[in-house]
Amino acid sequence: MSAEQWKPWAARIAVVVAVVVVYVALSRLWTFAHTDNPALVEDDTIVRVASSACAQMRDAAAAAAVPPTAPIPQRVGAINAENDAVTQLVATMNGLGQARLQADQPASQWLEDWGRLVTARDAYARALAADRPKPLVLPTIDGKGLVDRLNNVGLNCRVPLVMLAP
Repeated sequence: MSAEQWKPWAARIAVVVAVVVVYVALSRLWTFAHTDNPALVEDDTIVRVASSACAQMRDAAAAAAVPPTAPIPQRVGAINAENDAVTQLVATMNGLGQARLQADQPASQWLEDWGRLVTARDAYARALAADRPKPLVLPTIDGKGLVDRLNNVGLNCRVPLVMLAP
């Protein structure tokens, strides 16, 4: 074969290679665009329900808050009422079903973290009620503080400050 006969074949091969490269690039881009971001809650239903449930939780926590100088029984009652507000938030979110929550990776972890906050605050309230007050200690999970994990999942649902300084 002469050089003139190779030119059409080389052009065809170049076109086929280019088409394959473009196809692979677009398929990778499509896959990336439709992959769940493990750091953010992205399901529209979860986001909508969480926004509403969080607003209710914030309102209930604000209504239950008492000053740190309040008598111990009143402070313990406020902590328990605020914890009940968080428990209601978690129950509302669990009403969406485990399948939906598991499908958007950080959603179930986020709910577990709210449970961890309630557990830490409950331990603080028990120590306070037993007249052995200890500082509120929040756990660190995978090197991240609990409040940071709760506040940074892409939801409009920050931990109310009254819950961090009982």
